[in-house]
Parts: sequence; C-alpha cells; structure tokens
Amino acid sequence: MHDLHIHLGGAVPSAVLWETLRDNGLQTEFEDFTRFHESLTARPDEVKSLDDFLGRYFKVTEEIQSSPSAASVSAYQVVAKAYRRARISAIELRFNPMKRVRHGLHTMDAIILAVMQGLERASLHYGVATGIILSLGRDLPLEANWQVVEAAIKWRSRGALNGANGVVGIDMAGPESRSLEMSKPWLGEVATMMGKAREAGLKITYHVGESEGTGPEGMRRVIDAIRPDRIGHGIELRRAQGRERSALVSRLHDEGICLELCPTVNRVTRVVPDFAWLGPFVRELADHDLPFCINTDNPYLVHTNLRKEHEIVGRELGDDAGPLLELAVRHAERHRFLQ
Repeated sequence: MHDLHIHLGGAVPSAVLWETLRDNGLQTEFEDFTRFHESLTARPDEVKSLDDFLGRYFKVTEEIQSSPSAASVSAYQVVAKAYRRARISAIELRFNPMKRVRHGLHTMDAIILAVMQGLERASLHYGVATGIILSLGRDLPLEANWQVVEAAIKWRSRGALNGANGVVGIDMAGPESRSLEMSKPWLGEVATMMGKAREAGLKITYHVGESEGTGPEGMRRVIDAIRPDRIGHGIELRRAQGRERSALVSRLHDEGICLELCPTVNRVTRVVPDFAWLGPFVRELADHDLPFCINTDNPYLVHTNLRKEHEIVGRELGDDAGPLLELAVRHAERHRFLQ
C-alpha cells in the first residue's frame, strides 16, 4: 500500500517528539510526558474546526521539528512507524520547510537535506520507497511561498538512492477559511509558482475542497488555474449539485486528477460528522472513473494508520469493499509522484 498524503507534523510518535523536545532543551508548557501526549491526541469532541486543528497541534510539532537533527529523526520515524503498523511499500511525506527554520536560526536547505537523510536511512532499513512533497502555505506571504518553490526546484529528485527519491512535488496547504482561492490575484500568483515547479519536473497536489471554506467552487477554480495532478481531500465534491456537480466530475475525469481521501482526519476536524458519506462517495468516484486513493494525513495526531483507514472505508462499502479497495490501491500506484 502507498500513503501519498501524510504530514510530517502529524505523523511522528509523541514519544519521539518528547525526547526531541527534552534533548534540545526547549521550554514549553508541558511538565511531563503524559500531559504532552494527551495534548497531541486530537479528538472530535475537542477539536472545533479544521482551523482549530491546524493551529492547535501543528504549531507545537513544527516547533519541535525545527532543527536539522529533529527533522531527520522525525522523517525516519514516520516511515518506520508506517511500515511496522501497515506494511506500506511507498510514502510521500509532505512538510513546509519555511515553518521549521526557527525564526531564521536554520536554513531551509539544512532542513530539507536532513529530512532527505532521514528518509534515505528509513528506505534502506525498511525497503520503503520514499519521496518529499514541499508544502506551500495559505497562511504564509506569497514571497515566502516563492522561496519554498525555489527550494523544491533546487532539491528536486536526485535519483532513487536506496529507494529514497528526494523532492518529487509541491503542495498547497493550510486553513481554508479565508477562501483565498476565490481571489483571482492570489490564485494567479500561486498558479505562476506551480507552473514554474511543473516546468522543472515537479508534480503538483493541492489541498482544496476539504471544507466549506473552499467548497466545490474552490475545487473548480484550482483545477482551472493550477491543473494539479492530485487534490488533497476534495470531499466537497459531495456537496455540489446539478450542473455544478456534473461539470466538476467532468473536469476531474478529463484531467485525470486523483483525490487523496483521508477519512479519519476529516471526522476529527469536524468537516464531516461521521463516516456514513464514505460508501456512497467512493462508489460515485468509481462509477465515474475518477481516480482516488486512501491515506492517513496525520496518523499520530488522530491515532490511525493506513491499514485502519482502508478498514474504515471497507466497513462503509460493505459487500463492494474488496474490488473498490483494490481499485484505490491501483490508483495510488498509478498516481504516485515517486519514480
């Protein structure tokens, strides 16, 4: 199985983060491991929204991972944990290097190289193919996002060393509540960035349609302006009606865009109330020949793994589960950015 949508900030065991925090002498509000672990467990009854989830948890994990040594250890542990829990064969790990330079104390180059080295060790030890997707941020100035794009181009794939592929793509992530995709100037600038990345040989994925903040209209605008290879989540497709729905399905089909589904995190962030939508949604994707894959997103924050995510989808599909889960695996293999 392949995990194509997994964030460095939400995929590292709390024990590893705690040891990193203590070893580096970082001052935080946490006095012991138990309180720290509890604070990094996201529960649906505590998380108020997607914005709340991103602000409450990632701020802590990104700060702890803000050194070359911490970034390297974190990257290694993501792969090791995913392999031991779900026997994954490939993983594309995404993160924003700009958010890990600790206010300019470190360089993005040092952070990216450290993550590469951690993934190379993990690929060698576990036989898992790995690659890096650098995330841009809706919550960052456009100038900062340009710097991330330039870094992605600089560090693009340097060959499969022990199965580790280096930087293979870029992403747009962050809070959707500001609905920035509705701004033509903003989206136009982002389209220029991603066009430059594509020309350099990088693939593109884009968080959109995860919540009402972007919705079906945001998906349409991103498809028109960016033409991404994959879309992170895209579950707002289920809310589109009539002609809007038909047009969006057609665009996704014609462009061959793969939707990266991450069921558990959508429930935890309360963009969906439960898993009841999964069965009908996955069947609709299959009926319209729309590519989709199943992923973990933030497995340690929401206490999941890739095997569990497949089981969740399988339970909702019932008798249709076998063929449709196999279809998801084939789509992941076909649409991965790794060589």
